[in-house]
Amino acid sequence: MKIKYKLLLILVLVITLVSCKKDFLDRGEVGRIPDEKVYSSYTNVQSAVWNIYSYLPDGFNSGLPMEAATDNAEATDPSSNIHLFNTGAWNKFNNPDDVWSRNFTGINWVNRYLANRTKTDISWVQASVVADSTAWFNAKANLVYMRGEVLFLKAFFYFELVKRYGGVPIMDESYTFEKTGDLKNLPRKSLDECIKYITNLCDTAYKIVPSDVETAGYFIKGRVTPGAILALKSRVLFYAASPLFKSNGTTATWEDAAKALNDVIALQKYSLAGDYSSVFGSSSLDENELIFERRYSNVNFLEIRNFPIVFKRGTGLSSDFGMSTTPTQNLVDAFEVITSKDADGNATVSEPFDWNNAAQAAHPYINRDPRLSATVVSDSSVFNGTVIGTFTGGNSGLPRQGATKTGYYLAKWIDPTIDLLNNTTSGHTWIYFRYGGILLDYAEAMFNAYGATGDPLGFGKTALQAFNEIRTRAKMPEILAGDLTQERIENERRVELSFEDQRFWDVRRWMKGVNYFNAPVHRIEITRAGGVVTGAASYSVKTLENRVFMPYMNMYPIPYQDASLTGWQNTGW
Repeated sequence: MKIKYKLLLILVLVITLVSCKKDFLDRGEVGRIPDEKVYSSYTNVQSAVWNIYSYLPDGFNSGLPMEAATDNAEATDPSSNIHLFNTGAWNKFNNPDDVWSRNFTGINWVNRYLANRTKTDISWVQASVVADSTAWFNAKANLVYMRGEVLFLKAFFYFELVKRYGGVPIMDESYTFEKTGDLKNLPRKSLDECIKYITNLCDTAYKIVPSDVETAGYFIKGRVTPGAILALKSRVLFYAASPLFKSNGTTATWEDAAKALNDVIALQKYSLAGDYSSVFGSSSLDENELIFERRYSNVNFLEIRNFPIVFKRGTGLSSDFGMSTTPTQNLVDAFEVITSKDADGNATVSEPFDWNNAAQAAHPYINRDPRLSATVVSDSSVFNGTVIGTFTGGNSGLPRQGATKTGYYLAKWIDPTIDLLNNTTSGHTWIYFRYGGILLDYAEAMFNAYGATGDPLGFGKTALQAFNEIRTRAKMPEILAGDLTQERIENERRVELSFEDQRFWDVRRWMKGVNYFNAPVHRIEITRAGGVVTGAASYSVKTLENRVFMPYMNMYPIPYQDASLTGWQNTGW
């Protein structure tokens, strides 16, 4: 138990480290400690693997803020570099989401581990055995497991690259700064070659990682599992079958994606949480919905950034207040309104919200999809025991400094029980893969492959059934087969997966950026009689800003320094 605790502590410490951004051809940082010292020691090699985990996306500091580069959200801080996406000012010199170096560095660490993995000496573990040989068997099994683990991480890093940059060079050996000349001459592979390479990595990792690894003595929650491997493979094929990737030469089909997604479902290990909001709360690790995640331990930086501005009090908090990521009116309007309920209060009929409907416009937050209140803090909501006023002059509305510009605050991921005055904290978990996302991926893949109700391969679940499972959990009425369309799927993804770093990529893979992102985003302007939260409200939708998106922005530019060295660049950049 002590060994397991130490491993967990090391993992948490390593993952919280912030790695420096460097040109991907600069490999100086990987050659400073002799390999024989790193990889000959069982303790050191485990730390080396933890280091590889640290290159996974830093969700709450990268994925969540990126929602403001979509029509779902706005960055309150006017100096945020996320605004470059929305003004069209980002380029090969200045990309707010330039992860090129980070992921290639992670890949290089994997390759370095694979080249040296047989050097690890665990004889001291065997020599220390007196009666109980459990530690010895765990050490042997852990070394085997680590190979599958890092292959998964390598696949993950490559997917992070290809969904941004398209085809990239495939690296199967470790490079040091002495061999930058070799790196410069690496060929850039096609997108299809990269997709096949990533799925092969997943297949190999899946064969290595034991099916019962979560019961092993060396396993701690947060490490790679068979479910995580299948989820990554399914997501890769899901993207590869989408219009953007197909237009760039991928050969994967919707049928391929559907089968891979069914492989995750067929594990029968994961299920939807009973309550949508619990998936994003401090106890989310207890939910069977999570497949692969990143734990942030006990923190409150999310709450400092995103609490309604009325909570700006105490000392040492002002620097992060006003750095919120706030929902737009565009997103709020995507949540349906419930128009009929049965005798037990269950929703039976719903329809799109419509500002031209006088009754809906007069009470825009009544009888909405329950996921709205789980995602958005709106005017007159009760939050942390306080009635929030986002109306003009309200306790959290304009013109207060640092107030939301959209008229809304973020509820999803945020712990409303945090007491910022006393600097209390709680556990937070960023989710890379969850079962709800798998079901929506499956619904879209099956719909495009076989229609709403087709299941020719006998998976046991149609597109419509998967889609309705999501809605049933959300306490929204099921829809009929004739009502399931690609547009309906897109809206359901928008609502269910908002602020999970999905919208930015969904719109690109659909090749609909010009439709969604090259358009105004809106805010709500609310006035209340008497300037009090109990006064009669008047609502007016206003344009917050006009945004810019061009088709070539579906793919990122290769950073200038590397493009100048290699001659690679994506069209339009």
